Amino acid sequence: MRNGKFVICVLVCTLLMVASDVFANIDQLSNMSPEWIRTGNRNAATDSTDIVVYNPAGLTKMSEGFHLNIGNQTLFRSPEHTFDLGLPSSDTRKSCEQDGPDYFVPNFYGAYRKDTLAFFGGVYIPGGGATADYPDGSVNTQFIGATTVMGSSGMFTAFKDDHLKASSIYLASEAGVACQLDEMVSFALAVRYINASNEVKAGATFIDAYGNDTVWKLKYDTDADGFGCVIGMNVSPTQDLNIGLRYESRVKLDFETDLKENDFPEEFGLADYKEKNRRDFPAMFGIGAEYRLSPEFTTEMDFNWYFQKQANWGKFDDGTDVSDQAGDVWSLGGTFAYQVNDAFLVSIGTIYTKFEWDNIAAYYQEIGAFEVLYTDNWHIGTGFAWKIKQGVTFNFAVGQTIWDDKTIEYLQAANNGLPPVDVQTENSTTTVAFGFDLAF
Repeated sequence: MRNGKFVICVLVCTLLMVASDVFANIDQLSNMSPEWIRTGNRNAATDSTDIVVYNPAGLTKMSEGFHLNIGNQTLFRSPEHTFDLGLPSSDTRKSCEQDGPDYFVPNFYGAYRKDTLAFFGGVYIPGGGATADYPDGSVNTQFIGATTVMGSSGMFTAFKDDHLKASSIYLASEAGVACQLDEMVSFALAVRYINASNEVKAGATFIDAYGNDTVWKLKYDTDADGFGCVIGMNVSPTQDLNIGLRYESRVKLDFETDLKENDFPEEFGLADYKEKNRRDFPAMFGIGAEYRLSPEFTTEMDFNWYFQKQANWGKFDDGTDVSDQAGDVWSLGGTFAYQVNDAFLVSIGTIYTKFEWDNIAAYYQEIGAFEVLYTDNWHIGTGFAWKIKQGVTFNFAVGQTIWDDKTIEYLQAANNGLPPVDVQTENSTTTVAFGFDLAF
């Protein structure tokens, strides 16, 4: 029985220790407005107030007065992974997939321009913003359940009804000022505050030799906050060419775990768990170039680099940095827009995102990685901007993101002396977004 308690305690502590990593692969979102969903590229844009977050220095190109941008996205995500742990008390082969969409991913941006200055601010979600809902379990809950049964010294013979639900939101508040030096160059400087909050609910039913059920549930929150800065530059070498640049600094985030519910025995020592875990929000650099081919046609190309390796994401048991195993991330894309008439614009765009993994299997040791499941991906979006009347523009967009299918070794099995286990993964997301851009 002592060995059983030890195994369960280690597994539960492991789950808690990586609480802030349940959304480990959503540290940098780029879909922060409906305008981005229909184009995929906004780094050099100057046509809508969502550039507060994409090209803040470009705000000096907008008309004088107040500007507001309000939008929302609904995400229909389909991450799925299939595996065979080859363990007693676990299914021979099991497929686990996300249940339910994320209906509400909002954004709000505002700006006021007067002469050569533009003051701006925004509230948006640069990370997280989704729920990993696995009512029938995942590879991690299956592994924890099976190894708990094996290590219980006969206390349990099987398990069932394992489940995991984790919600995450990184809420950013930003405020700054942009200044136009001359007709060609503008600069912007902003302060950004990020408050990150995750909630995790997990559990399983364990069955003893007499067929009795024991239900154990675990619920906890993790919270962190920190400050960073944003620096922007906008350059217009000619009337038809505009270039936008942006750098976002790293934001230090030290997550504290607050245990809300724990059905595990008191001797496991989890009742007052307050462990802190470091997971910074990475720095990034973005550049874009927009070129007007004709009065009707506009094109833009963007490049982004996310400095994940510079962020502190803690260490694995062997002392290696988690962020080093993940590596940096970059993206490259382009878009075309056509002005049908004075009131109606249509656009289509795409962007490719590449994860420069140092060791993808090592990184996916983090509980939550298989549940969220982010790999190299293509985003294709389309939609329209309709100027309903002067100063009121309605944006609508539909986007599809497809991730590369990958087979990833499940190192949790190997780390516990079990035979190698491969996990087959696939993922896609359909996004529907709409919003209004107001000028007055």
